[in-house]
Amino acid sequence: MNLLSGELALPALVLKEKALANNIEVMAAYAREHGFFLAPHAKTTMAPQLFKRQLDAGAWGMTVANMTQAVVAYEAGASRVLVANEIVGRADAVAASRALGMPGRELYCLVDSVQGARLLDANMAEAGAGRQLGVLVELGVLGRRTGARSEEDVLALAAEVAGSRCLALAGVEGYEGVVASDRSEEALAAVDSYLLSLRHLVLRLGDGGAFPGGAPVLVSAGGSKYFDRVAELLGPKAKQGGHYGSLDVQLIVRSGCYLVHDHGAYALTSPLAATAGSARPLLPALELWAEVLSAPEPGLAIVGLGKRDGPYDLGLPVPLGVVRAGERAVGPFTGARLLSLDDQHGYLRLDPPGEALAPGDRVIFGISHPCTAFDKWRTVLLVDSGYEVREEIRTFFH
Repeated sequence: MNLLSGELALPALVLKEKALANNIEVMAAYAREHGFFLAPHAKTTMAPQLFKRQLDAGAWGMTVANMTQAVVAYEAGASRVLVANEIVGRADAVAASRALGMPGRELYCLVDSVQGARLLDANMAEAGAGRQLGVLVELGVLGRRTGARSEEDVLALAAEVAGSRCLALAGVEGYEGVVASDRSEEALAAVDSYLLSLRHLVLRLGDGGAFPGGAPVLVSAGGSKYFDRVAELLGPKAKQGGHYGSLDVQLIVRSGCYLVHDHGAYALTSPLAATAGSARPLLPALELWAEVLSAPEPGLAIVGLGKRDGPYDLGLPVPLGVVRAGERAVGPFTGARLLSLDDQHGYLRLDPPGEALAPGDRVIFGISHPCTAFDKWRTVLLVDSGYEVREEIRTFFH
């Protein structure tokens, strides 16, 4: 099957094999060079076939948002799973207990309050957990999502975990992505300040004897925008500079969007984007293909691409190229932009009108924000450089 031949129904989400391989290799090399462990966030794709490629490239484990995703990650071959979220439900505690009962499997999750820790401990006990669940205390940001709001809250939480039956303190976690959204000087300064607070908290807990001996202290942060700052301030340099005292610290970075990159949000903010001057940059690997359904007036084309098909929360899809009706070659496409999306229609403005589009033409779009791209598709088409379909990638969102 080949996309250029017109034999595949559109719209379609397309994954370019060469760019995918590049991104896996680039990020794996970056992790090795900067001395951190990579636990890619599975929520980006929820595609076990892609998890396997990441694990085969040396990923420490997989990050997930809940126990439903954790089960998928284990079944894909992950032996370590970090639930970068709080677990509060009984059903999730049962799933966690079951995972801990499987030989060779490690599981970690977050706690951010004494009440939450007590609830998790009680649910794990009721589920008959045979092993303690490793937890990382989460330091949050005022007004943002989960995470304890002060160091004193974290210290009280660590004491609660120390007295629990089914929990063991494994480390500290934070997410700097809620602090800022760009790479301006002000944004980077705010991110650095938060990361330094996280680092200070690790040392304070260590000085207080909060971490049990015999295992490295896990420190986890790093989305897909500021993992360079995370590596700089929480990785080996911090350890060598004496900022962790005598603690044996392992940095776990949870980036997920690096896998496919994009033409929007991460093209502007990733430390490994071409715009950042990286010697070997990440490449946008996702494309959305859609047909022109109508050209009802000069300068406007309606494409079969809507909110059900592509991400729109951090920018609309970007026109990249066009395949004219009856042709098998991708041509350039400039001077066009999506104005808005309905459920299953896109309003494509040709400005200036210039070369018109006609029904049956196929427009290729780049996307912004991969995390809200894969969830709209059960099947993603993996293609080679000639747009021959090499594999159907299945997703497992609930």
